[in-house]
Amino acid sequence: MIDAFVLGGVRTPVGRYGGSLSHLRTDDLLGQTMVAACERLGMPLERIEDITAGCVNPAHEGMGDIARWGALAAGFPDSVPAVTVNRFCASSLTGAINIAHAIRSGELDVGLAAGVESMSRSGWAQMKGEAPFSPRGPVLLLDTMWAGAGGPPNPTLLARNAYVEMIKTAQNVADRYGLTREEIDAFALRSHHRAAAARDAGRLALEIHPIEIGGTKKQPGRTFEHDEGIRGGTTAEQLARLPPQPNTTQMTAGNSYALSDGASAVLLASGTAAESLGIAPLARVVASATYALDPQYMGIAPAFAIAKALQRAQLSPTDIDIWEVHEAFAAQELGVLRELPHQLDGFEVPDDRLNPNGGAVAIGHPFGSSGTRYVLTLATELHLRQVRYGVLGVCVGSGQGVALVLENEVAA
Repeated sequence: MIDAFVLGGVRTPVGRYGGSLSHLRTDDLLGQTMVAACERLGMPLERIEDITAGCVNPAHEGMGDIARWGALAAGFPDSVPAVTVNRFCASSLTGAINIAHAIRSGELDVGLAAGVESMSRSGWAQMKGEAPFSPRGPVLLLDTMWAGAGGPPNPTLLARNAYVEMIKTAQNVADRYGLTREEIDAFALRSHHRAAAARDAGRLALEIHPIEIGGTKKQPGRTFEHDEGIRGGTTAEQLARLPPQPNTTQMTAGNSYALSDGASAVLLASGTAAESLGIAPLARVVASATYALDPQYMGIAPAFAIAKALQRAQLSPTDIDIWEVHEAFAAQELGVLRELPHQLDGFEVPDDRLNPNGGAVAIGHPFGSSGTRYVLTLATELHLRQVRYGVLGVCVGSGQGVALVLENEVAA
C-alpha cells in the first residue's frame, strides 16, 4: 500500500455570524482558500488531480457541487475535477480521508481536501407541494441553516426524534455522564484561554490565510487575520451568569460553539509526488475510522471512532502525543473524555495533550470547514512539537463520529 501524506494547507480566520466574512460568497470563500493553500506550498493548480470539499449547506450560493463551482471561480483549470461531501460536521474530514484512500490505493498522486461554511449567508428555500408545479396552496419557506439544506422532516425520523437539536444532544450527554454546570463552564473557559494564548503567541497565524476586507463609505479597508470568537478575557463568573438555552438546563451561549463562517484546505500526496514537488510532508496518514450511534447522544461518537482508529493503527493510546477532539459543546467534549476510558482500557487523556490550542467553543465551528481545519492543526502541531503521533475525532449530527490518526515520521 502507498503512503498518503499531509503536505500542509491554510484556513481563513473564523468569522462570527454576520461578521467579517459575511460579505463573501460561499463559493468564492472556498475557492480563494483552496488557491491560497496551493500558493503557500508552491503547488501548481494543474497538479491537483482531484478535489473534495465539505459543505453542509450550500443552499445560498454554489448550489449543487460547490467544490467544482468554487474551484472554477477561483481559477483552477477546467481539467481539475471536484466533488462536494456532506457528513455534517465531519464533511471535510471525510473528504480528506477519501483523498487519502485514493492515494493509498494508487489511484491518485496529489489531491486537495477542503471545506467551507457560511452560516451568515445560508439561504431560504421554498418547498414545492406534492401536486405538479404546485399551482395553489401555502408555500413552506425553510431556513436552510437549521435544516442542513434538507426539506420537510421525514415522519419516521420525526417520530423517533432523530432531528433532535444539537444543543439538546449536548444536554443529553451532560445528563448521561452527570456533568455539572461548573465543570462544563470550566472546560469552555479552558478553550478560550488556550485559543487566546495560541493566537497571542502567533501559533494560530501559522495556519491562517488573512482575508482582505474592502473599505466602505463608513469604514476603511482592513486585513482580517484573527478568529473573531476567541474571548481570552472571559471569566468563570461571566460564564456562570449566562442563562441556559431553550430546552436545556446547562447549555449556554458561553459553553457552546458560536455560529460561524470560514474555510480551510489541505493538500495530500503520495511520497513520490511530494518528493518530486520538493515539499516536505507534515504528517503521514496512518488510519481512520467511522462509528455511529443513537442521534440523541451524537456527541460521544468520537470516543468510539478514535478507539477503532487506534486499533487499526496498531497503536496504544499511550503512543498518542496530541489529541485533537472536536468541541461542538463543552459538555459534549467532556462526555467524550468520560467515555474514552471505557473504550481504551481505562486510559485517560492527559490534559496537556488535549486540544493544546483551544477548540471550537472558542474558535468557532463553520460546519463544512472544521474537519480539514483539524487535519491542518494536528499535522502542524506534530511538526512544531516534533512529536510522533496524533489523533483527531469529530462528532457528527445524526449520531456519527469520524477519527483520523497521523504520524510525524521525522520524530520516529
